Amino acid sequence: MPVFAAFGWAGEEAALKFAYSQLEQFITLLHARLPTSLQGELPVFGLSKEGRGVYLAADPDVESQVHIAFYARPLSFELQLAVTNKDLLTRALKQIEKDTPLVRQLLLRLGPEWTLHVQQLLLDEKSGERVYHQDLFKDSVSALDDVTAVDLFSKAAYLNSEDKWVTPIYVSQRFQAEQVAAMGPAILGVMTERIDLLRPLMRILSGQAARRQTKGVARRPVKERTPAAVAAAPVAKSQDVQPKVDVEELQQFTYLAELKPLHIRRGFINMTPHHWPFFAISARTETRKVTVVAGSLRDKECAVWRLQPENQARLVLTPRVQVWLEDTFTSNDHVQITVTKMSEDEIQIVLEPAN
Repeated sequence: MPVFAAFGWAGEEAALKFAYSQLEQFITLLHARLPTSLQGELPVFGLSKEGRGVYLAADPDVESQVHIAFYARPLSFELQLAVTNKDLLTRALKQIEKDTPLVRQLLLRLGPEWTLHVQQLLLDEKSGERVYHQDLFKDSVSALDDVTAVDLFSKAAYLNSEDKWVTPIYVSQRFQAEQVAAMGPAILGVMTERIDLLRPLMRILSGQAARRQTKGVARRPVKERTPAAVAAAPVAKSQDVQPKVDVEELQQFTYLAELKPLHIRRGFINMTPHHWPFFAISARTETRKVTVVAGSLRDKECAVWRLQPENQARLVLTPRVQVWLEDTFTSNDHVQITVTKMSEDEIQIVLEPAN
């Protein structure tokens, strides 16, 4: 990126002006490159001269919500996912405490080159300014073991509940300036992949899982169904509303599916043949057990089926998850499916209404 050349110029003002223009161009092109669903989650973008960086945000009041920032320095280029708002941190930490092992797994999936930074800042009673006190954790995500994770987020939640403390959370990755400069326009694709990788954390840190609500439709008894009966149901095509990606080599992907009355009534969600390789253990695999998280439910008896002749992937829900689907959605609603390979033996699927 030409932005790094600016820091070598002999005039700080001119160098900064050029760097800002390059960063602004970068964030504009990056936002245009994002998948439609990500653009919907992060509709606001721009330049922050005060922070000397650029940002993608969910709200014009950038720090009121989870946001992503990029900082260009003479020797590095940093991508940072940040949560700094005290009220938002309260909701986020409450959600994290409910499922700390999952949050830890999502952090580990990012890779050891990513850093988790949790601060403890003192709020000045008179000015409201934040004064640095200490780092609760600042290390590679790979250093976060089970015990440390529980202790860390419990302590952060307790401190953040006190009026005088706030505990911002940052997840970041740094790239060498020379490496980024050599990428040229390819940096847009690389950063798009990184942002997509952060999506599950973005949801948890925004407290979305905690705020999920059903539409209040009265629950009706559901007939017990066998997987074979569901698999035999006619295939109703879901609308593929996202650009296709090669899921076979990924650890995670997100997909939006349109629900038809048949899907809701029978309790299944169609994906595409393009998604099946993510679930296949071998060429002969016909079905794969998965863990489904839907609202407050966590069900390990759901399965993904391979439907012939097109090898379409279909998520088959258990009766209790089907009830949740029926209570939460109506015909033509879109359900967001986030699929994460937690280990070689476990795949987790999070279901939630699309924004």
